[in-house]
Amino acid sequence: MKIKKSIFTKLIGSFLLYAAAMVATFVLCLVLEAALIGEGNPENIMPNSIVDENGNVVNLDIAGKIGGWVEELDESYNVTAVYGEKQSAATAYTAAELLELTSPYGKNEFIGFIIRRGVDKTFLCLYRRSVMSVNTTLIINSTDINTVPVFGILFLPLAIIEIVLISLYLKKKIKKPLDVIVEGMERLKSGDDSARISVKTEAEFEKIVDTFNVMAENLQREKSEKEQLTRKKNQMLLELSHDIKTPVATIKSYANALEAGLVPEEKIGDIYRIIDAKANRVGKLTDDMFMMLKMDNPEYKINIEALNLSEFLRQLCAEFYDEITGNGFRFEVDIPEKEILAEIDADLFSRVVGNLLSNAEKYNKTGDEISVKLSENNEAITLTVSDNGCEIEKDFADRMFNAFSRGDKARKTDGGTGLGLAIARIIAEKHGGNIGYRRDDGWNVFEVEVRKQTVSD
Repeated sequence: MKIKKSIFTKLIGSFLLYAAAMVATFVLCLVLEAALIGEGNPENIMPNSIVDENGNVVNLDIAGKIGGWVEELDESYNVTAVYGEKQSAATAYTAAELLELTSPYGKNEFIGFIIRRGVDKTFLCLYRRSVMSVNTTLIINSTDINTVPVFGILFLPLAIIEIVLISLYLKKKIKKPLDVIVEGMERLKSGDDSARISVKTEAEFEKIVDTFNVMAENLQREKSEKEQLTRKKNQMLLELSHDIKTPVATIKSYANALEAGLVPEEKIGDIYRIIDAKANRVGKLTDDMFMMLKMDNPEYKINIEALNLSEFLRQLCAEFYDEITGNGFRFEVDIPEKEILAEIDADLFSRVVGNLLSNAEKYNKTGDEISVKLSENNEAITLTVSDNGCEIEKDFADRMFNAFSRGDKARKTDGGTGLGLAIARIIAEKHGGNIGYRRDDGWNVFEVEVRKQTVSD
């Protein structure tokens, strides 16, 4: 099995390779520059190579490239001849001036090199200090002492120490955040959706950390929503099973009684009516459940059309008017005469309005008035259905738009499926709006908001 190198190892190797390449490039550039100036031989720019052993000035053109020239001196240090382009005004020197001129630490503009050939020829090679400098070097040549290779002994340990220090730095800056990120991924992989990463590091790693944390939060939220949806569906199935079980048991019991001839002749009609009512309840439950599951599907598309909501609601209220007033309620309708356009699914919105009016009539046992109001603002249209019955208990008000919710004793259901308000909520949301409840000055107020028409006329 081939073991892959870590990024940490590769970084260290890259650093060493880079350092070696830089040193080699630097040395090569120096050699090439000297070779170019010295016409292929770096030794040609050295002062001693300008005058040969016979006292003849050679390679003067090479020295001239860097501004150098040669002067021949007599015994009194007078200038007797000049080779090249002289750049100073001196025609003679004192011993002190020559000492200052040839010193590596002199303050003169020029630096000189004394070249002696034979016993009677002395030459002075001069350059500007800005292009030529001299370093002092101590060389010990001895075969009688045990010399210590200081450079070899010190260089290797120092290089190792430098590599270790750089390695530790890289480990802190790169390997540590990587380890933290990998640990967080392993926790997330093992099912720990609460895994989060917290590490102070460079911008690139911070972006990875932030992305990981957002991803982990999304996964945790999706998991929570999935679990909540599963519990909700299980509860719905449990409630549906319970609500269907009771009428089915009643139907079965009465059917068995009829089959066994246990029902008196005069009661048979009542039994059939009871069986019919229970069957209708089962049918209503299954229809509402089917409607809710269909509406709760994200892929379900409603049939949107632009309608005059004012006229639409007036027709609906007219259909309920006789029934509501016939049961002893005052029915107040406040709908503007002007046209109010909305984008709605007429069939579904009729179901919402019908459910709210039916509930207000059915559960208003202590009040005597029901009202419908339509209003609008710059962004939305609000339909309000209110009744002046007793207040809905807070516990039920908080969950009344959930499936299979039942009211308190004063407003308990009489054959309702417990799905009406849940379906109304989903329909309102499908229209890009919402539905809510509040108690306002002795009134139970249900508000439905829908968006206004956005398509230009």
